[in-house]
Amino acid sequence: MDVLFHSNPIAGVSVVQAANINNQALQLSNQGDYAGAERLHLRALDLKLDAVGEHDTTTAITRNALGELYLKMGRILDAEEQLKKAVSTRAHMGPAYDAAVSMENLGQVYESKGDFAEARRVRLSHPENIMVCGNYDCPGMTFDQSQLSACSSCKSVFYCGTACQVILF
Repeated sequence: MDVLFHSNPIAGVSVVQAANINNQALQLSNQGDYAGAERLHLRALDLKLDAVGEHDTTTAITRNALGELYLKMGRILDAEEQLKKAVSTRAHMGPAYDAAVSMENLGQVYESKGDFAEARRVRLSHPENIMVCGNYDCPGMTFDQSQLSACSSCKSVFYCGTACQVILF
């Protein structure tokens, strides 16, 4: 577990408690209990908003997790709302990998809406030109934009190589 330091010790305790709740939510999601996962993520979000506010990287972690959950549930508008907020914080406060992940997730939202141009724009919008491979299970961490290739069909998803692209088709 990462150690989180906050100037307010009560806020720090709340953030750690919320992180544990997020981990429980991820377990429920992996088991297919999306409603239970949503309930726990929302509880964690409330704790973080009360403790550290909207523009904290720990709050953005929960917003990203909620966005990913909503994507799984097919709740695209809810996913978009959460991921936009996660991107807003992560793009300015980092870390770079976290921002790239949220941008990829938001790109998936636009892709599911059929807006491939916006999906591409979002994925290419990282201030440090950092991206993640469009294959969720890619073992790579982050890549410079120049290291990835756009899908020849939709032009909005980027892959580190043919092996990652082929897995998804």
